[in-house]
Amino acid sequence: MKILLNDILQYSDAPEPLKSPMLSERTSINETIINLDKNRQINAIGIGNTDGTSFDIIFNDAANTTFTFRFIGNGLYCMDSIISASKIRINTNATYVGRIGAGLGIHIPTSIAKEPGFVSTAEPRITLSGQVINGLGGYNYRILSLDSRYKIDEVAMNEIQEGYNTIGAGFPFFIDLTDESYKLPFSKFYATEIDQKKMSFEGGIRKYLYSRRWYFEEKF
Repeated sequence: MKILLNDILQYSDAPEPLKSPMLSERTSINETIINLDKNRQINAIGIGNTDGTSFDIIFNDAANTTFTFRFIGNGLYCMDSIISASKIRINTNATYVGRIGAGLGIHIPTSIAKEPGFVSTAEPRITLSGQVINGLGGYNYRILSLDSRYKIDEVAMNEIQEGYNTIGAGFPFFIDLTDESYKLPFSKFYATEIDQKKMSFEGGIRKYLYSRRWYFEEKF
């Protein structure tokens, strides 16, 4: 998987709804310019809750790099290379977006075993005659468990440490599961990790490599 561990848009002048973890806090986005606090490395863009399909992300690096992609779901969209920029311009056919993230999409390989699941918070009632009465409210979401055995390197650990203010505050991660999609029913994910407020890692070899089993829950 590729995961955005340190969302650098949290250090920018982007509109507050774009930085909020709640995708329901939407803002208009048609042509927006975002200034970062300094030159930062970027190879991925996270998008959540939009009516748009086409995005052009233009950076102010030396080559004026443009990253173009089609939105297929809430999650992370990765570039072919890392660029360094301090300004991002967004051109899109979207009228609104819930959240945007940017930064380094860190590649963390996962084991062959994948554990996707589907959950509902609905609470139906059963009558004495065995009939089901619909529960009020409730929503459906996806869960996913992935195992990384000694695949979390120094770069990933540094990104976790750098971005832990938002991670520890419960902000969901933008995730790209393209590498895992050969046996998963989805390739993009916007989710929290159930233990992200107290993240621990297992290190049992001499190299700077750690292990962790990730338990993700989809958020909106």
